Amino acid sequence: MLDPLFRMIKERIKKIYLYRHILWDMTIKQLKAKYTGSMLGIWWAVITPLILAVSINFIFTGIFKMGVKNFTFFVLSGIVPWLFFSNALSEVTNSFIVNFSILKQGVFPREFIPISSILANFLSFLIGFLFLLPLFIILKLELIIVFPFLFLVLILHLLFLIGLGFLFSSLNVFFRDVSYFLSIGLMIWFWITPVFYSIDMVPLPYRWICLFNPITYYVISYQQILFEANALSLVTIFISSLISFVSLVIGYSFFIKKESTLLKKI
Repeated sequence: MLDPLFRMIKERIKKIYLYRHILWDMTIKQLKAKYTGSMLGIWWAVITPLILAVSINFIFTGIFKMGVKNFTFFVLSGIVPWLFFSNALSEVTNSFIVNFSILKQGVFPREFIPISSILANFLSFLIGFLFLLPLFIILKLELIIVFPFLFLVLILHLLFLIGLGFLFSSLNVFFRDVSYFLSIGLMIWFWITPVFYSIDMVPLPYRWICLFNPITYYVISYQQILFEANALSLVTIFISSLISFVSLVIGYSFFIKKESTLLKKI
């Protein structure tokens, strides 16, 4: 039963590769559209996490006196990938509905709509991230040694989001309340993700909540690499890889199953 599905996925991936230039054009177009009319443009990818990190730093170190050295950098290392995750997931959920006019043209694989939405956010994230990266290198020069792990977590994070993108964008076509539930869910999701606190700070009776949160493993990976300049453990790599694989298989399988009825439901 699974073998025909994987063969179908393999053929569709080949088709995606053949039409990759269209995917790239769609991605760049969406990236430009994100900042059309904005005076600061792509600088918002740097400004937003900086403002949030400084604000959280003031609250938790200035008011609540949390004694974490370089706390702003700790928050930055987690909040930048979180913003990529939340912004990309919010936008991709509505991608089929927003792009209904080009969806009808059918001159490219329909996967390109959610994938291009995710990739546009990924490029925005990378551009902002590259401006912030020198700050982390100055903080800990040994970060350069663990760069390969940074590339690995970036790829795994992207694949995880693409899988979720297929699932949520397809679900939202059939159940329009998905996007509204997601906006509420992301607010709750933020607080149970160790962005401005470490897993060790969470009391044991409640720690399982964070450990069952899939985005936790990507956030702590960024923190270990950027803030601590440590290599990732094999356990962390395995769990992150497994989550990405499961997300892709479930999300893409659901999209393939529902693709034929997408146009009828929009």
